[in-house]
Amino acid sequence: MRWFVKATLIWAAIGSVIAVAVVSLGLYNVSARQDHLPGVSWVLHTTYRNAVRLRAPDPSQVPDLSDTGLITLGREHYERACAFCHARPTETRSQTALSMLPVPPRMDDAVKDWEPNHLFWIVKNGVKMSGMPAWPSDKRDDDVWAVVAFLQSVKENTDAGTKPISQAPTPTSAPFDFEQKCATCHAADGLAFANKHIPRLDILSREYVEASLKAYRNGARQSGIMQEAASQLTDQQIDDFADFISSMDAQQTTAKTGENVDRGKELASRGEIKSGVPACSSCHGPKAAKKSPYYPQLAGQSRTYIEQQLKLFKEEKRGGTQRQNLMHQSVDGLNPDDISALAAYYSSLNPTSDN
Repeated sequence: MRWFVKATLIWAAIGSVIAVAVVSLGLYNVSARQDHLPGVSWVLHTTYRNAVRLRAPDPSQVPDLSDTGLITLGREHYERACAFCHARPTETRSQTALSMLPVPPRMDDAVKDWEPNHLFWIVKNGVKMSGMPAWPSDKRDDDVWAVVAFLQSVKENTDAGTKPISQAPTPTSAPFDFEQKCATCHAADGLAFANKHIPRLDILSREYVEASLKAYRNGARQSGIMQEAASQLTDQQIDDFADFISSMDAQQTTAKTGENVDRGKELASRGEIKSGVPACSSCHGPKAAKKSPYYPQLAGQSRTYIEQQLKLFKEEKRGGTQRQNLMHQSVDGLNPDDISALAAYYSSLNPTSDN
């Protein structure tokens, strides 16, 4: 027994010396031109798959991924941030991507063996030592699900991710790069192709657009999709985009009515003293007496978008400009029904007459 312990210690010491030599002398070739030693790839890939399955959220947490608006939003982000490595459906990967080790899988191969909850974990957390980055924002999950929705649509039908979005031509007055950086999601007219998950821009002020883009750029406002879109914008580009967006003509919408709208109107105009909720209209309108251009107009904005933003404020996951603290205080007393009613009310308003 004593001999066995002694031999084990000797071999452990020898192994430690070899390991130190390999690390300190650079003996292991890290070149991506040379494949891993036999067995290393299997160990790494098996560890990766088991780690994902262990840590992925429960399948019951997966939202409805069949929403076409969610799929579209995810597709546009994929085009910007992911396609270089994983390619598009029916397309080949670039030679640069193929020269990576490990080689990033084509998107249709990457998704075929994973369920949505697994894809969510991979997209959100990334994978160490593989070139797969983590999601830019560590606070919001909703925009991660947009990418998962797109990937799932590809898994079920490889044509789903290749259908182009038809849109009106971008005006000649638009700044350089506006079509590529903004219009693919928000549309040339700012109406976001009526996608309920994407805010319309035609109702926003120059000051608010500028402040929001800068907040996304410096990480003060959370959204993996918008942080990626704004991360490399220069101050001049932000100024140009803000000028152009604020020059858009607000489009009319058809007013809606209903019990939920009436409840939202009452809450927006009067607030609720008992819950400590101030009147939303004092800052956001309609007919605000001293409305600041740094407060976004909500009349005619997407109901789904407003509701999601209020939830994020309440959960303190949204961030924003220097005025975000006002919203955190304002939403604390709102319950889910209040949030739904406010979103219904503001989305029912006509931005050309109720602002």
